[in-house]
Amino acid sequence: MIGIIDNKKIDISPEEWELYNKIVKSYTNPPNRGEDLFIDLFETNENGIIISIKPPSNQRTSLEVFLFVITLFQQQHMRLIHAQVDDICNQFKEKIKQI
Repeated sequence: MIGIIDNKKIDISPEEWELYNKIVKSYTNPPNRGEDLFIDLFETNENGIIISIKPPSNQRTSLEVFLFVITLFQQQHMRLIHAQVDDICNQFKEKIKQI
């Protein structure tokens, strides 16, 4: 599924989205918004995949938020790798059938 974090499109599973919302809710104490802890921590490509993680230098954040972003990055890339392996396996199966 595609979500929006820090005004950026992001590829995120429903479980990860639920966790994101729990983290945001836990840090939301007016006038502070939990969403603000995610500002400027990462960049995404046009598919919503995190391509770079930036250390928080301009704004405060929490270790929990930073670890969530790192974990999301890893999970996205693991899903991509898994899809590539599945594709290669399917190509091998088709080649074997042709032999």
